[in-house]
Amino acid sequence: MTLAQNEVSVPVFEIDQPATYGKYLLHNRTEISVHLRALLKHRTLITVYLDEGKAFFLSTLLSIDENANQLVLDGSNHTASNDAALKAARITLSAPLERVKIQIRLPGLSMTTIDGKKALIAPLPASILRLQRREFFRVETPHHITPLRCKLAVPNPTGGHFVVDYPLFDLSGGGISLLGPVDDAELFSLGELFHDCRLEIPGESVLSVNLRVCEVLKIEMIDGQQQLRLGCEFVSLPGTRLAFIERYITRLERERKALRSELEY
Repeated sequence: MTLAQNEVSVPVFEIDQPATYGKYLLHNRTEISVHLRALLKHRTLITVYLDEGKAFFLSTLLSIDENANQLVLDGSNHTASNDAALKAARITLSAPLERVKIQIRLPGLSMTTIDGKKALIAPLPASILRLQRREFFRVETPHHITPLRCKLAVPNPTGGHFVVDYPLFDLSGGGISLLGPVDDAELFSLGELFHDCRLEIPGESVLSVNLRVCEVLKIEMIDGQQQLRLGCEFVSLPGTRLAFIERYITRLERERKALRSELEY
């Protein structure tokens, strides 16, 4: 778990925008406990963002102790990440739970050792954000036949760019999720904006879209392999392109329903 940094992008956390996302905040202690225990039970991979979010690493919940009012996170395998976490004045946890984004703000972390491994302790949160957007229907895209793909121009240290080409995990009128190698996580920061990305829909078209990174997560696939999942939202998407994407989603879902009906018949 390496510490990832980007000095240019400005991260955006929904938990810091109560005027827009306040309705998704949970303050009830029992509700908070239910979601924390679900993250613990499923050993969900959690992205730990430090301070403004330009640095992050991946972790999991190890335990929750309501009597002691604390939670314990798995420490990073890298000393630099742990040191940075202990110095950070603000910690933001982000994780997917049944396709819903969970975001948690912690005031700080302290270090302990469990079974010879580094672990990080924090007080239980007073609130969490459970962000479930329903304004866009999201459909999982084909993975095994001809997957949809998207190309992004990623800046390099010399001032130029190189192109990454990732298959889509899912698609909605609001954005896309991309799958890539876990090691590529350090290339991206929360809130980073990519212009003129090439969204390729086989047999249809190639669309130029602007994407803002909303999630940088490590997930485990059905075959047990771990991959990077990059959640992105469309930025300033023209109405004609949105309509094209929505028509494609509708057609894809219609074809899937027809296939299911044939199999059941």
